[in-house]
Amino acid sequence: MSERFLRNTLFFTFFYNLMGFATFMFPAQFGGMAALPTDVPFLYSGFIATNILLFALVGLWQARATTLHTPVLVIFGVSKIVFFGLMTAAWSLGEVAFAGVAMSAVDLAMGVIFLRGAKRFAA
Repeated sequence: MSERFLRNTLFFTFFYNLMGFATFMFPAQFGGMAALPTDVPFLYSGFIATNILLFALVGLWQARATTLHTPVLVIFGVSKIVFFGLMTAAWSLGEVAFAGVAMSAVDLAMGVIFLRGAKRFAA
C-alpha cells in the first residue's frame, strides 16, 4: 500500500464522515436514505454526529500531516470496523435495514485500509 493511497483514503473518509455527520445530526431528513431509524432523541443523534464530525476533522488533519501517526490510523481502523459490526448487529436485531449494513461496508473497507496502513507506516 502506498502512502498516497492511504492519504487519499484519509481525504475520502473526511468527506464520507461529513455525510455521516449530516445523516446522524438530521436523522429525519437524511437517516432514511441511509436505512437508519429517523425518530431518535437528539441527545443520541447529536452526540454520535459530533463524534463523526471530530473523526472527519482528525482524518483531514492526518491526511495533510507531514508524518502519518500510527495510533491515529489504528483508532480510525478499529472504529470503522466496529461501526460495521454495530450496523450488522443492529440489522440482526431488526433495528436497521440491510441497506444500512451494505453502506457501512465502506467503513469496513476503510478500517482494513487504515489498519494495514498503520502496520505499513509504523514508526
